[in-house]
Order: sequence, then C-alpha cells, then structure tokens
Amino acid sequence: MYYSYPCSYCSFVFYTYDDSRFKAAERLAKAIKQHLIETGEDDKETKFDYGEKWSGQMVEKEMTESPDAPPGGVQV
Repeated sequence: MYYSYPCSYCSFVFYTYDDSRFKAAERLAKAIKQHLIETGEDDKETKFDYGEKWSGQMVEKEMTESPDAPPGGVQV
C-alpha cells in the first residue's frame, strides 16, 4: 500500500510503499523532518520537533492510504 503525507511547511507530498502502516509513518516523518532541515525551514516549523516516535504516531493518524502512488509526490 502507498502512504502519503504532505510537508507541514511547503505542502510537498511525500509517499512511501510499505506493508506496515506504522513503518511507513515513521519513514515519512523522518523524511519530512530531514526535508525541513535541508531546506532551512526546520526552525520555522515545530510540528516535527517532539521526537521521531511521536512524529511517527502523529503522521500515522493523519496520512493518506492508497493503492496507487500519488501524482507529483516525492518517494522516500
């Protein structure tokens, strides 16, 4: 299954394919946090500042699930 979640700052959609919803959420949270750091936006966005486990749980609750990859998304 494909799981996707938008960057909370710039709205780029990140997605991954995994059989485990929890592992997909952790991967998405980690990728978005790294994206925020690389783009210099991490100091402006606090949504992913509470630790990897909490961020993964938050993403898991809000991410989108689909049988197909989202168009225009960034695969992680």
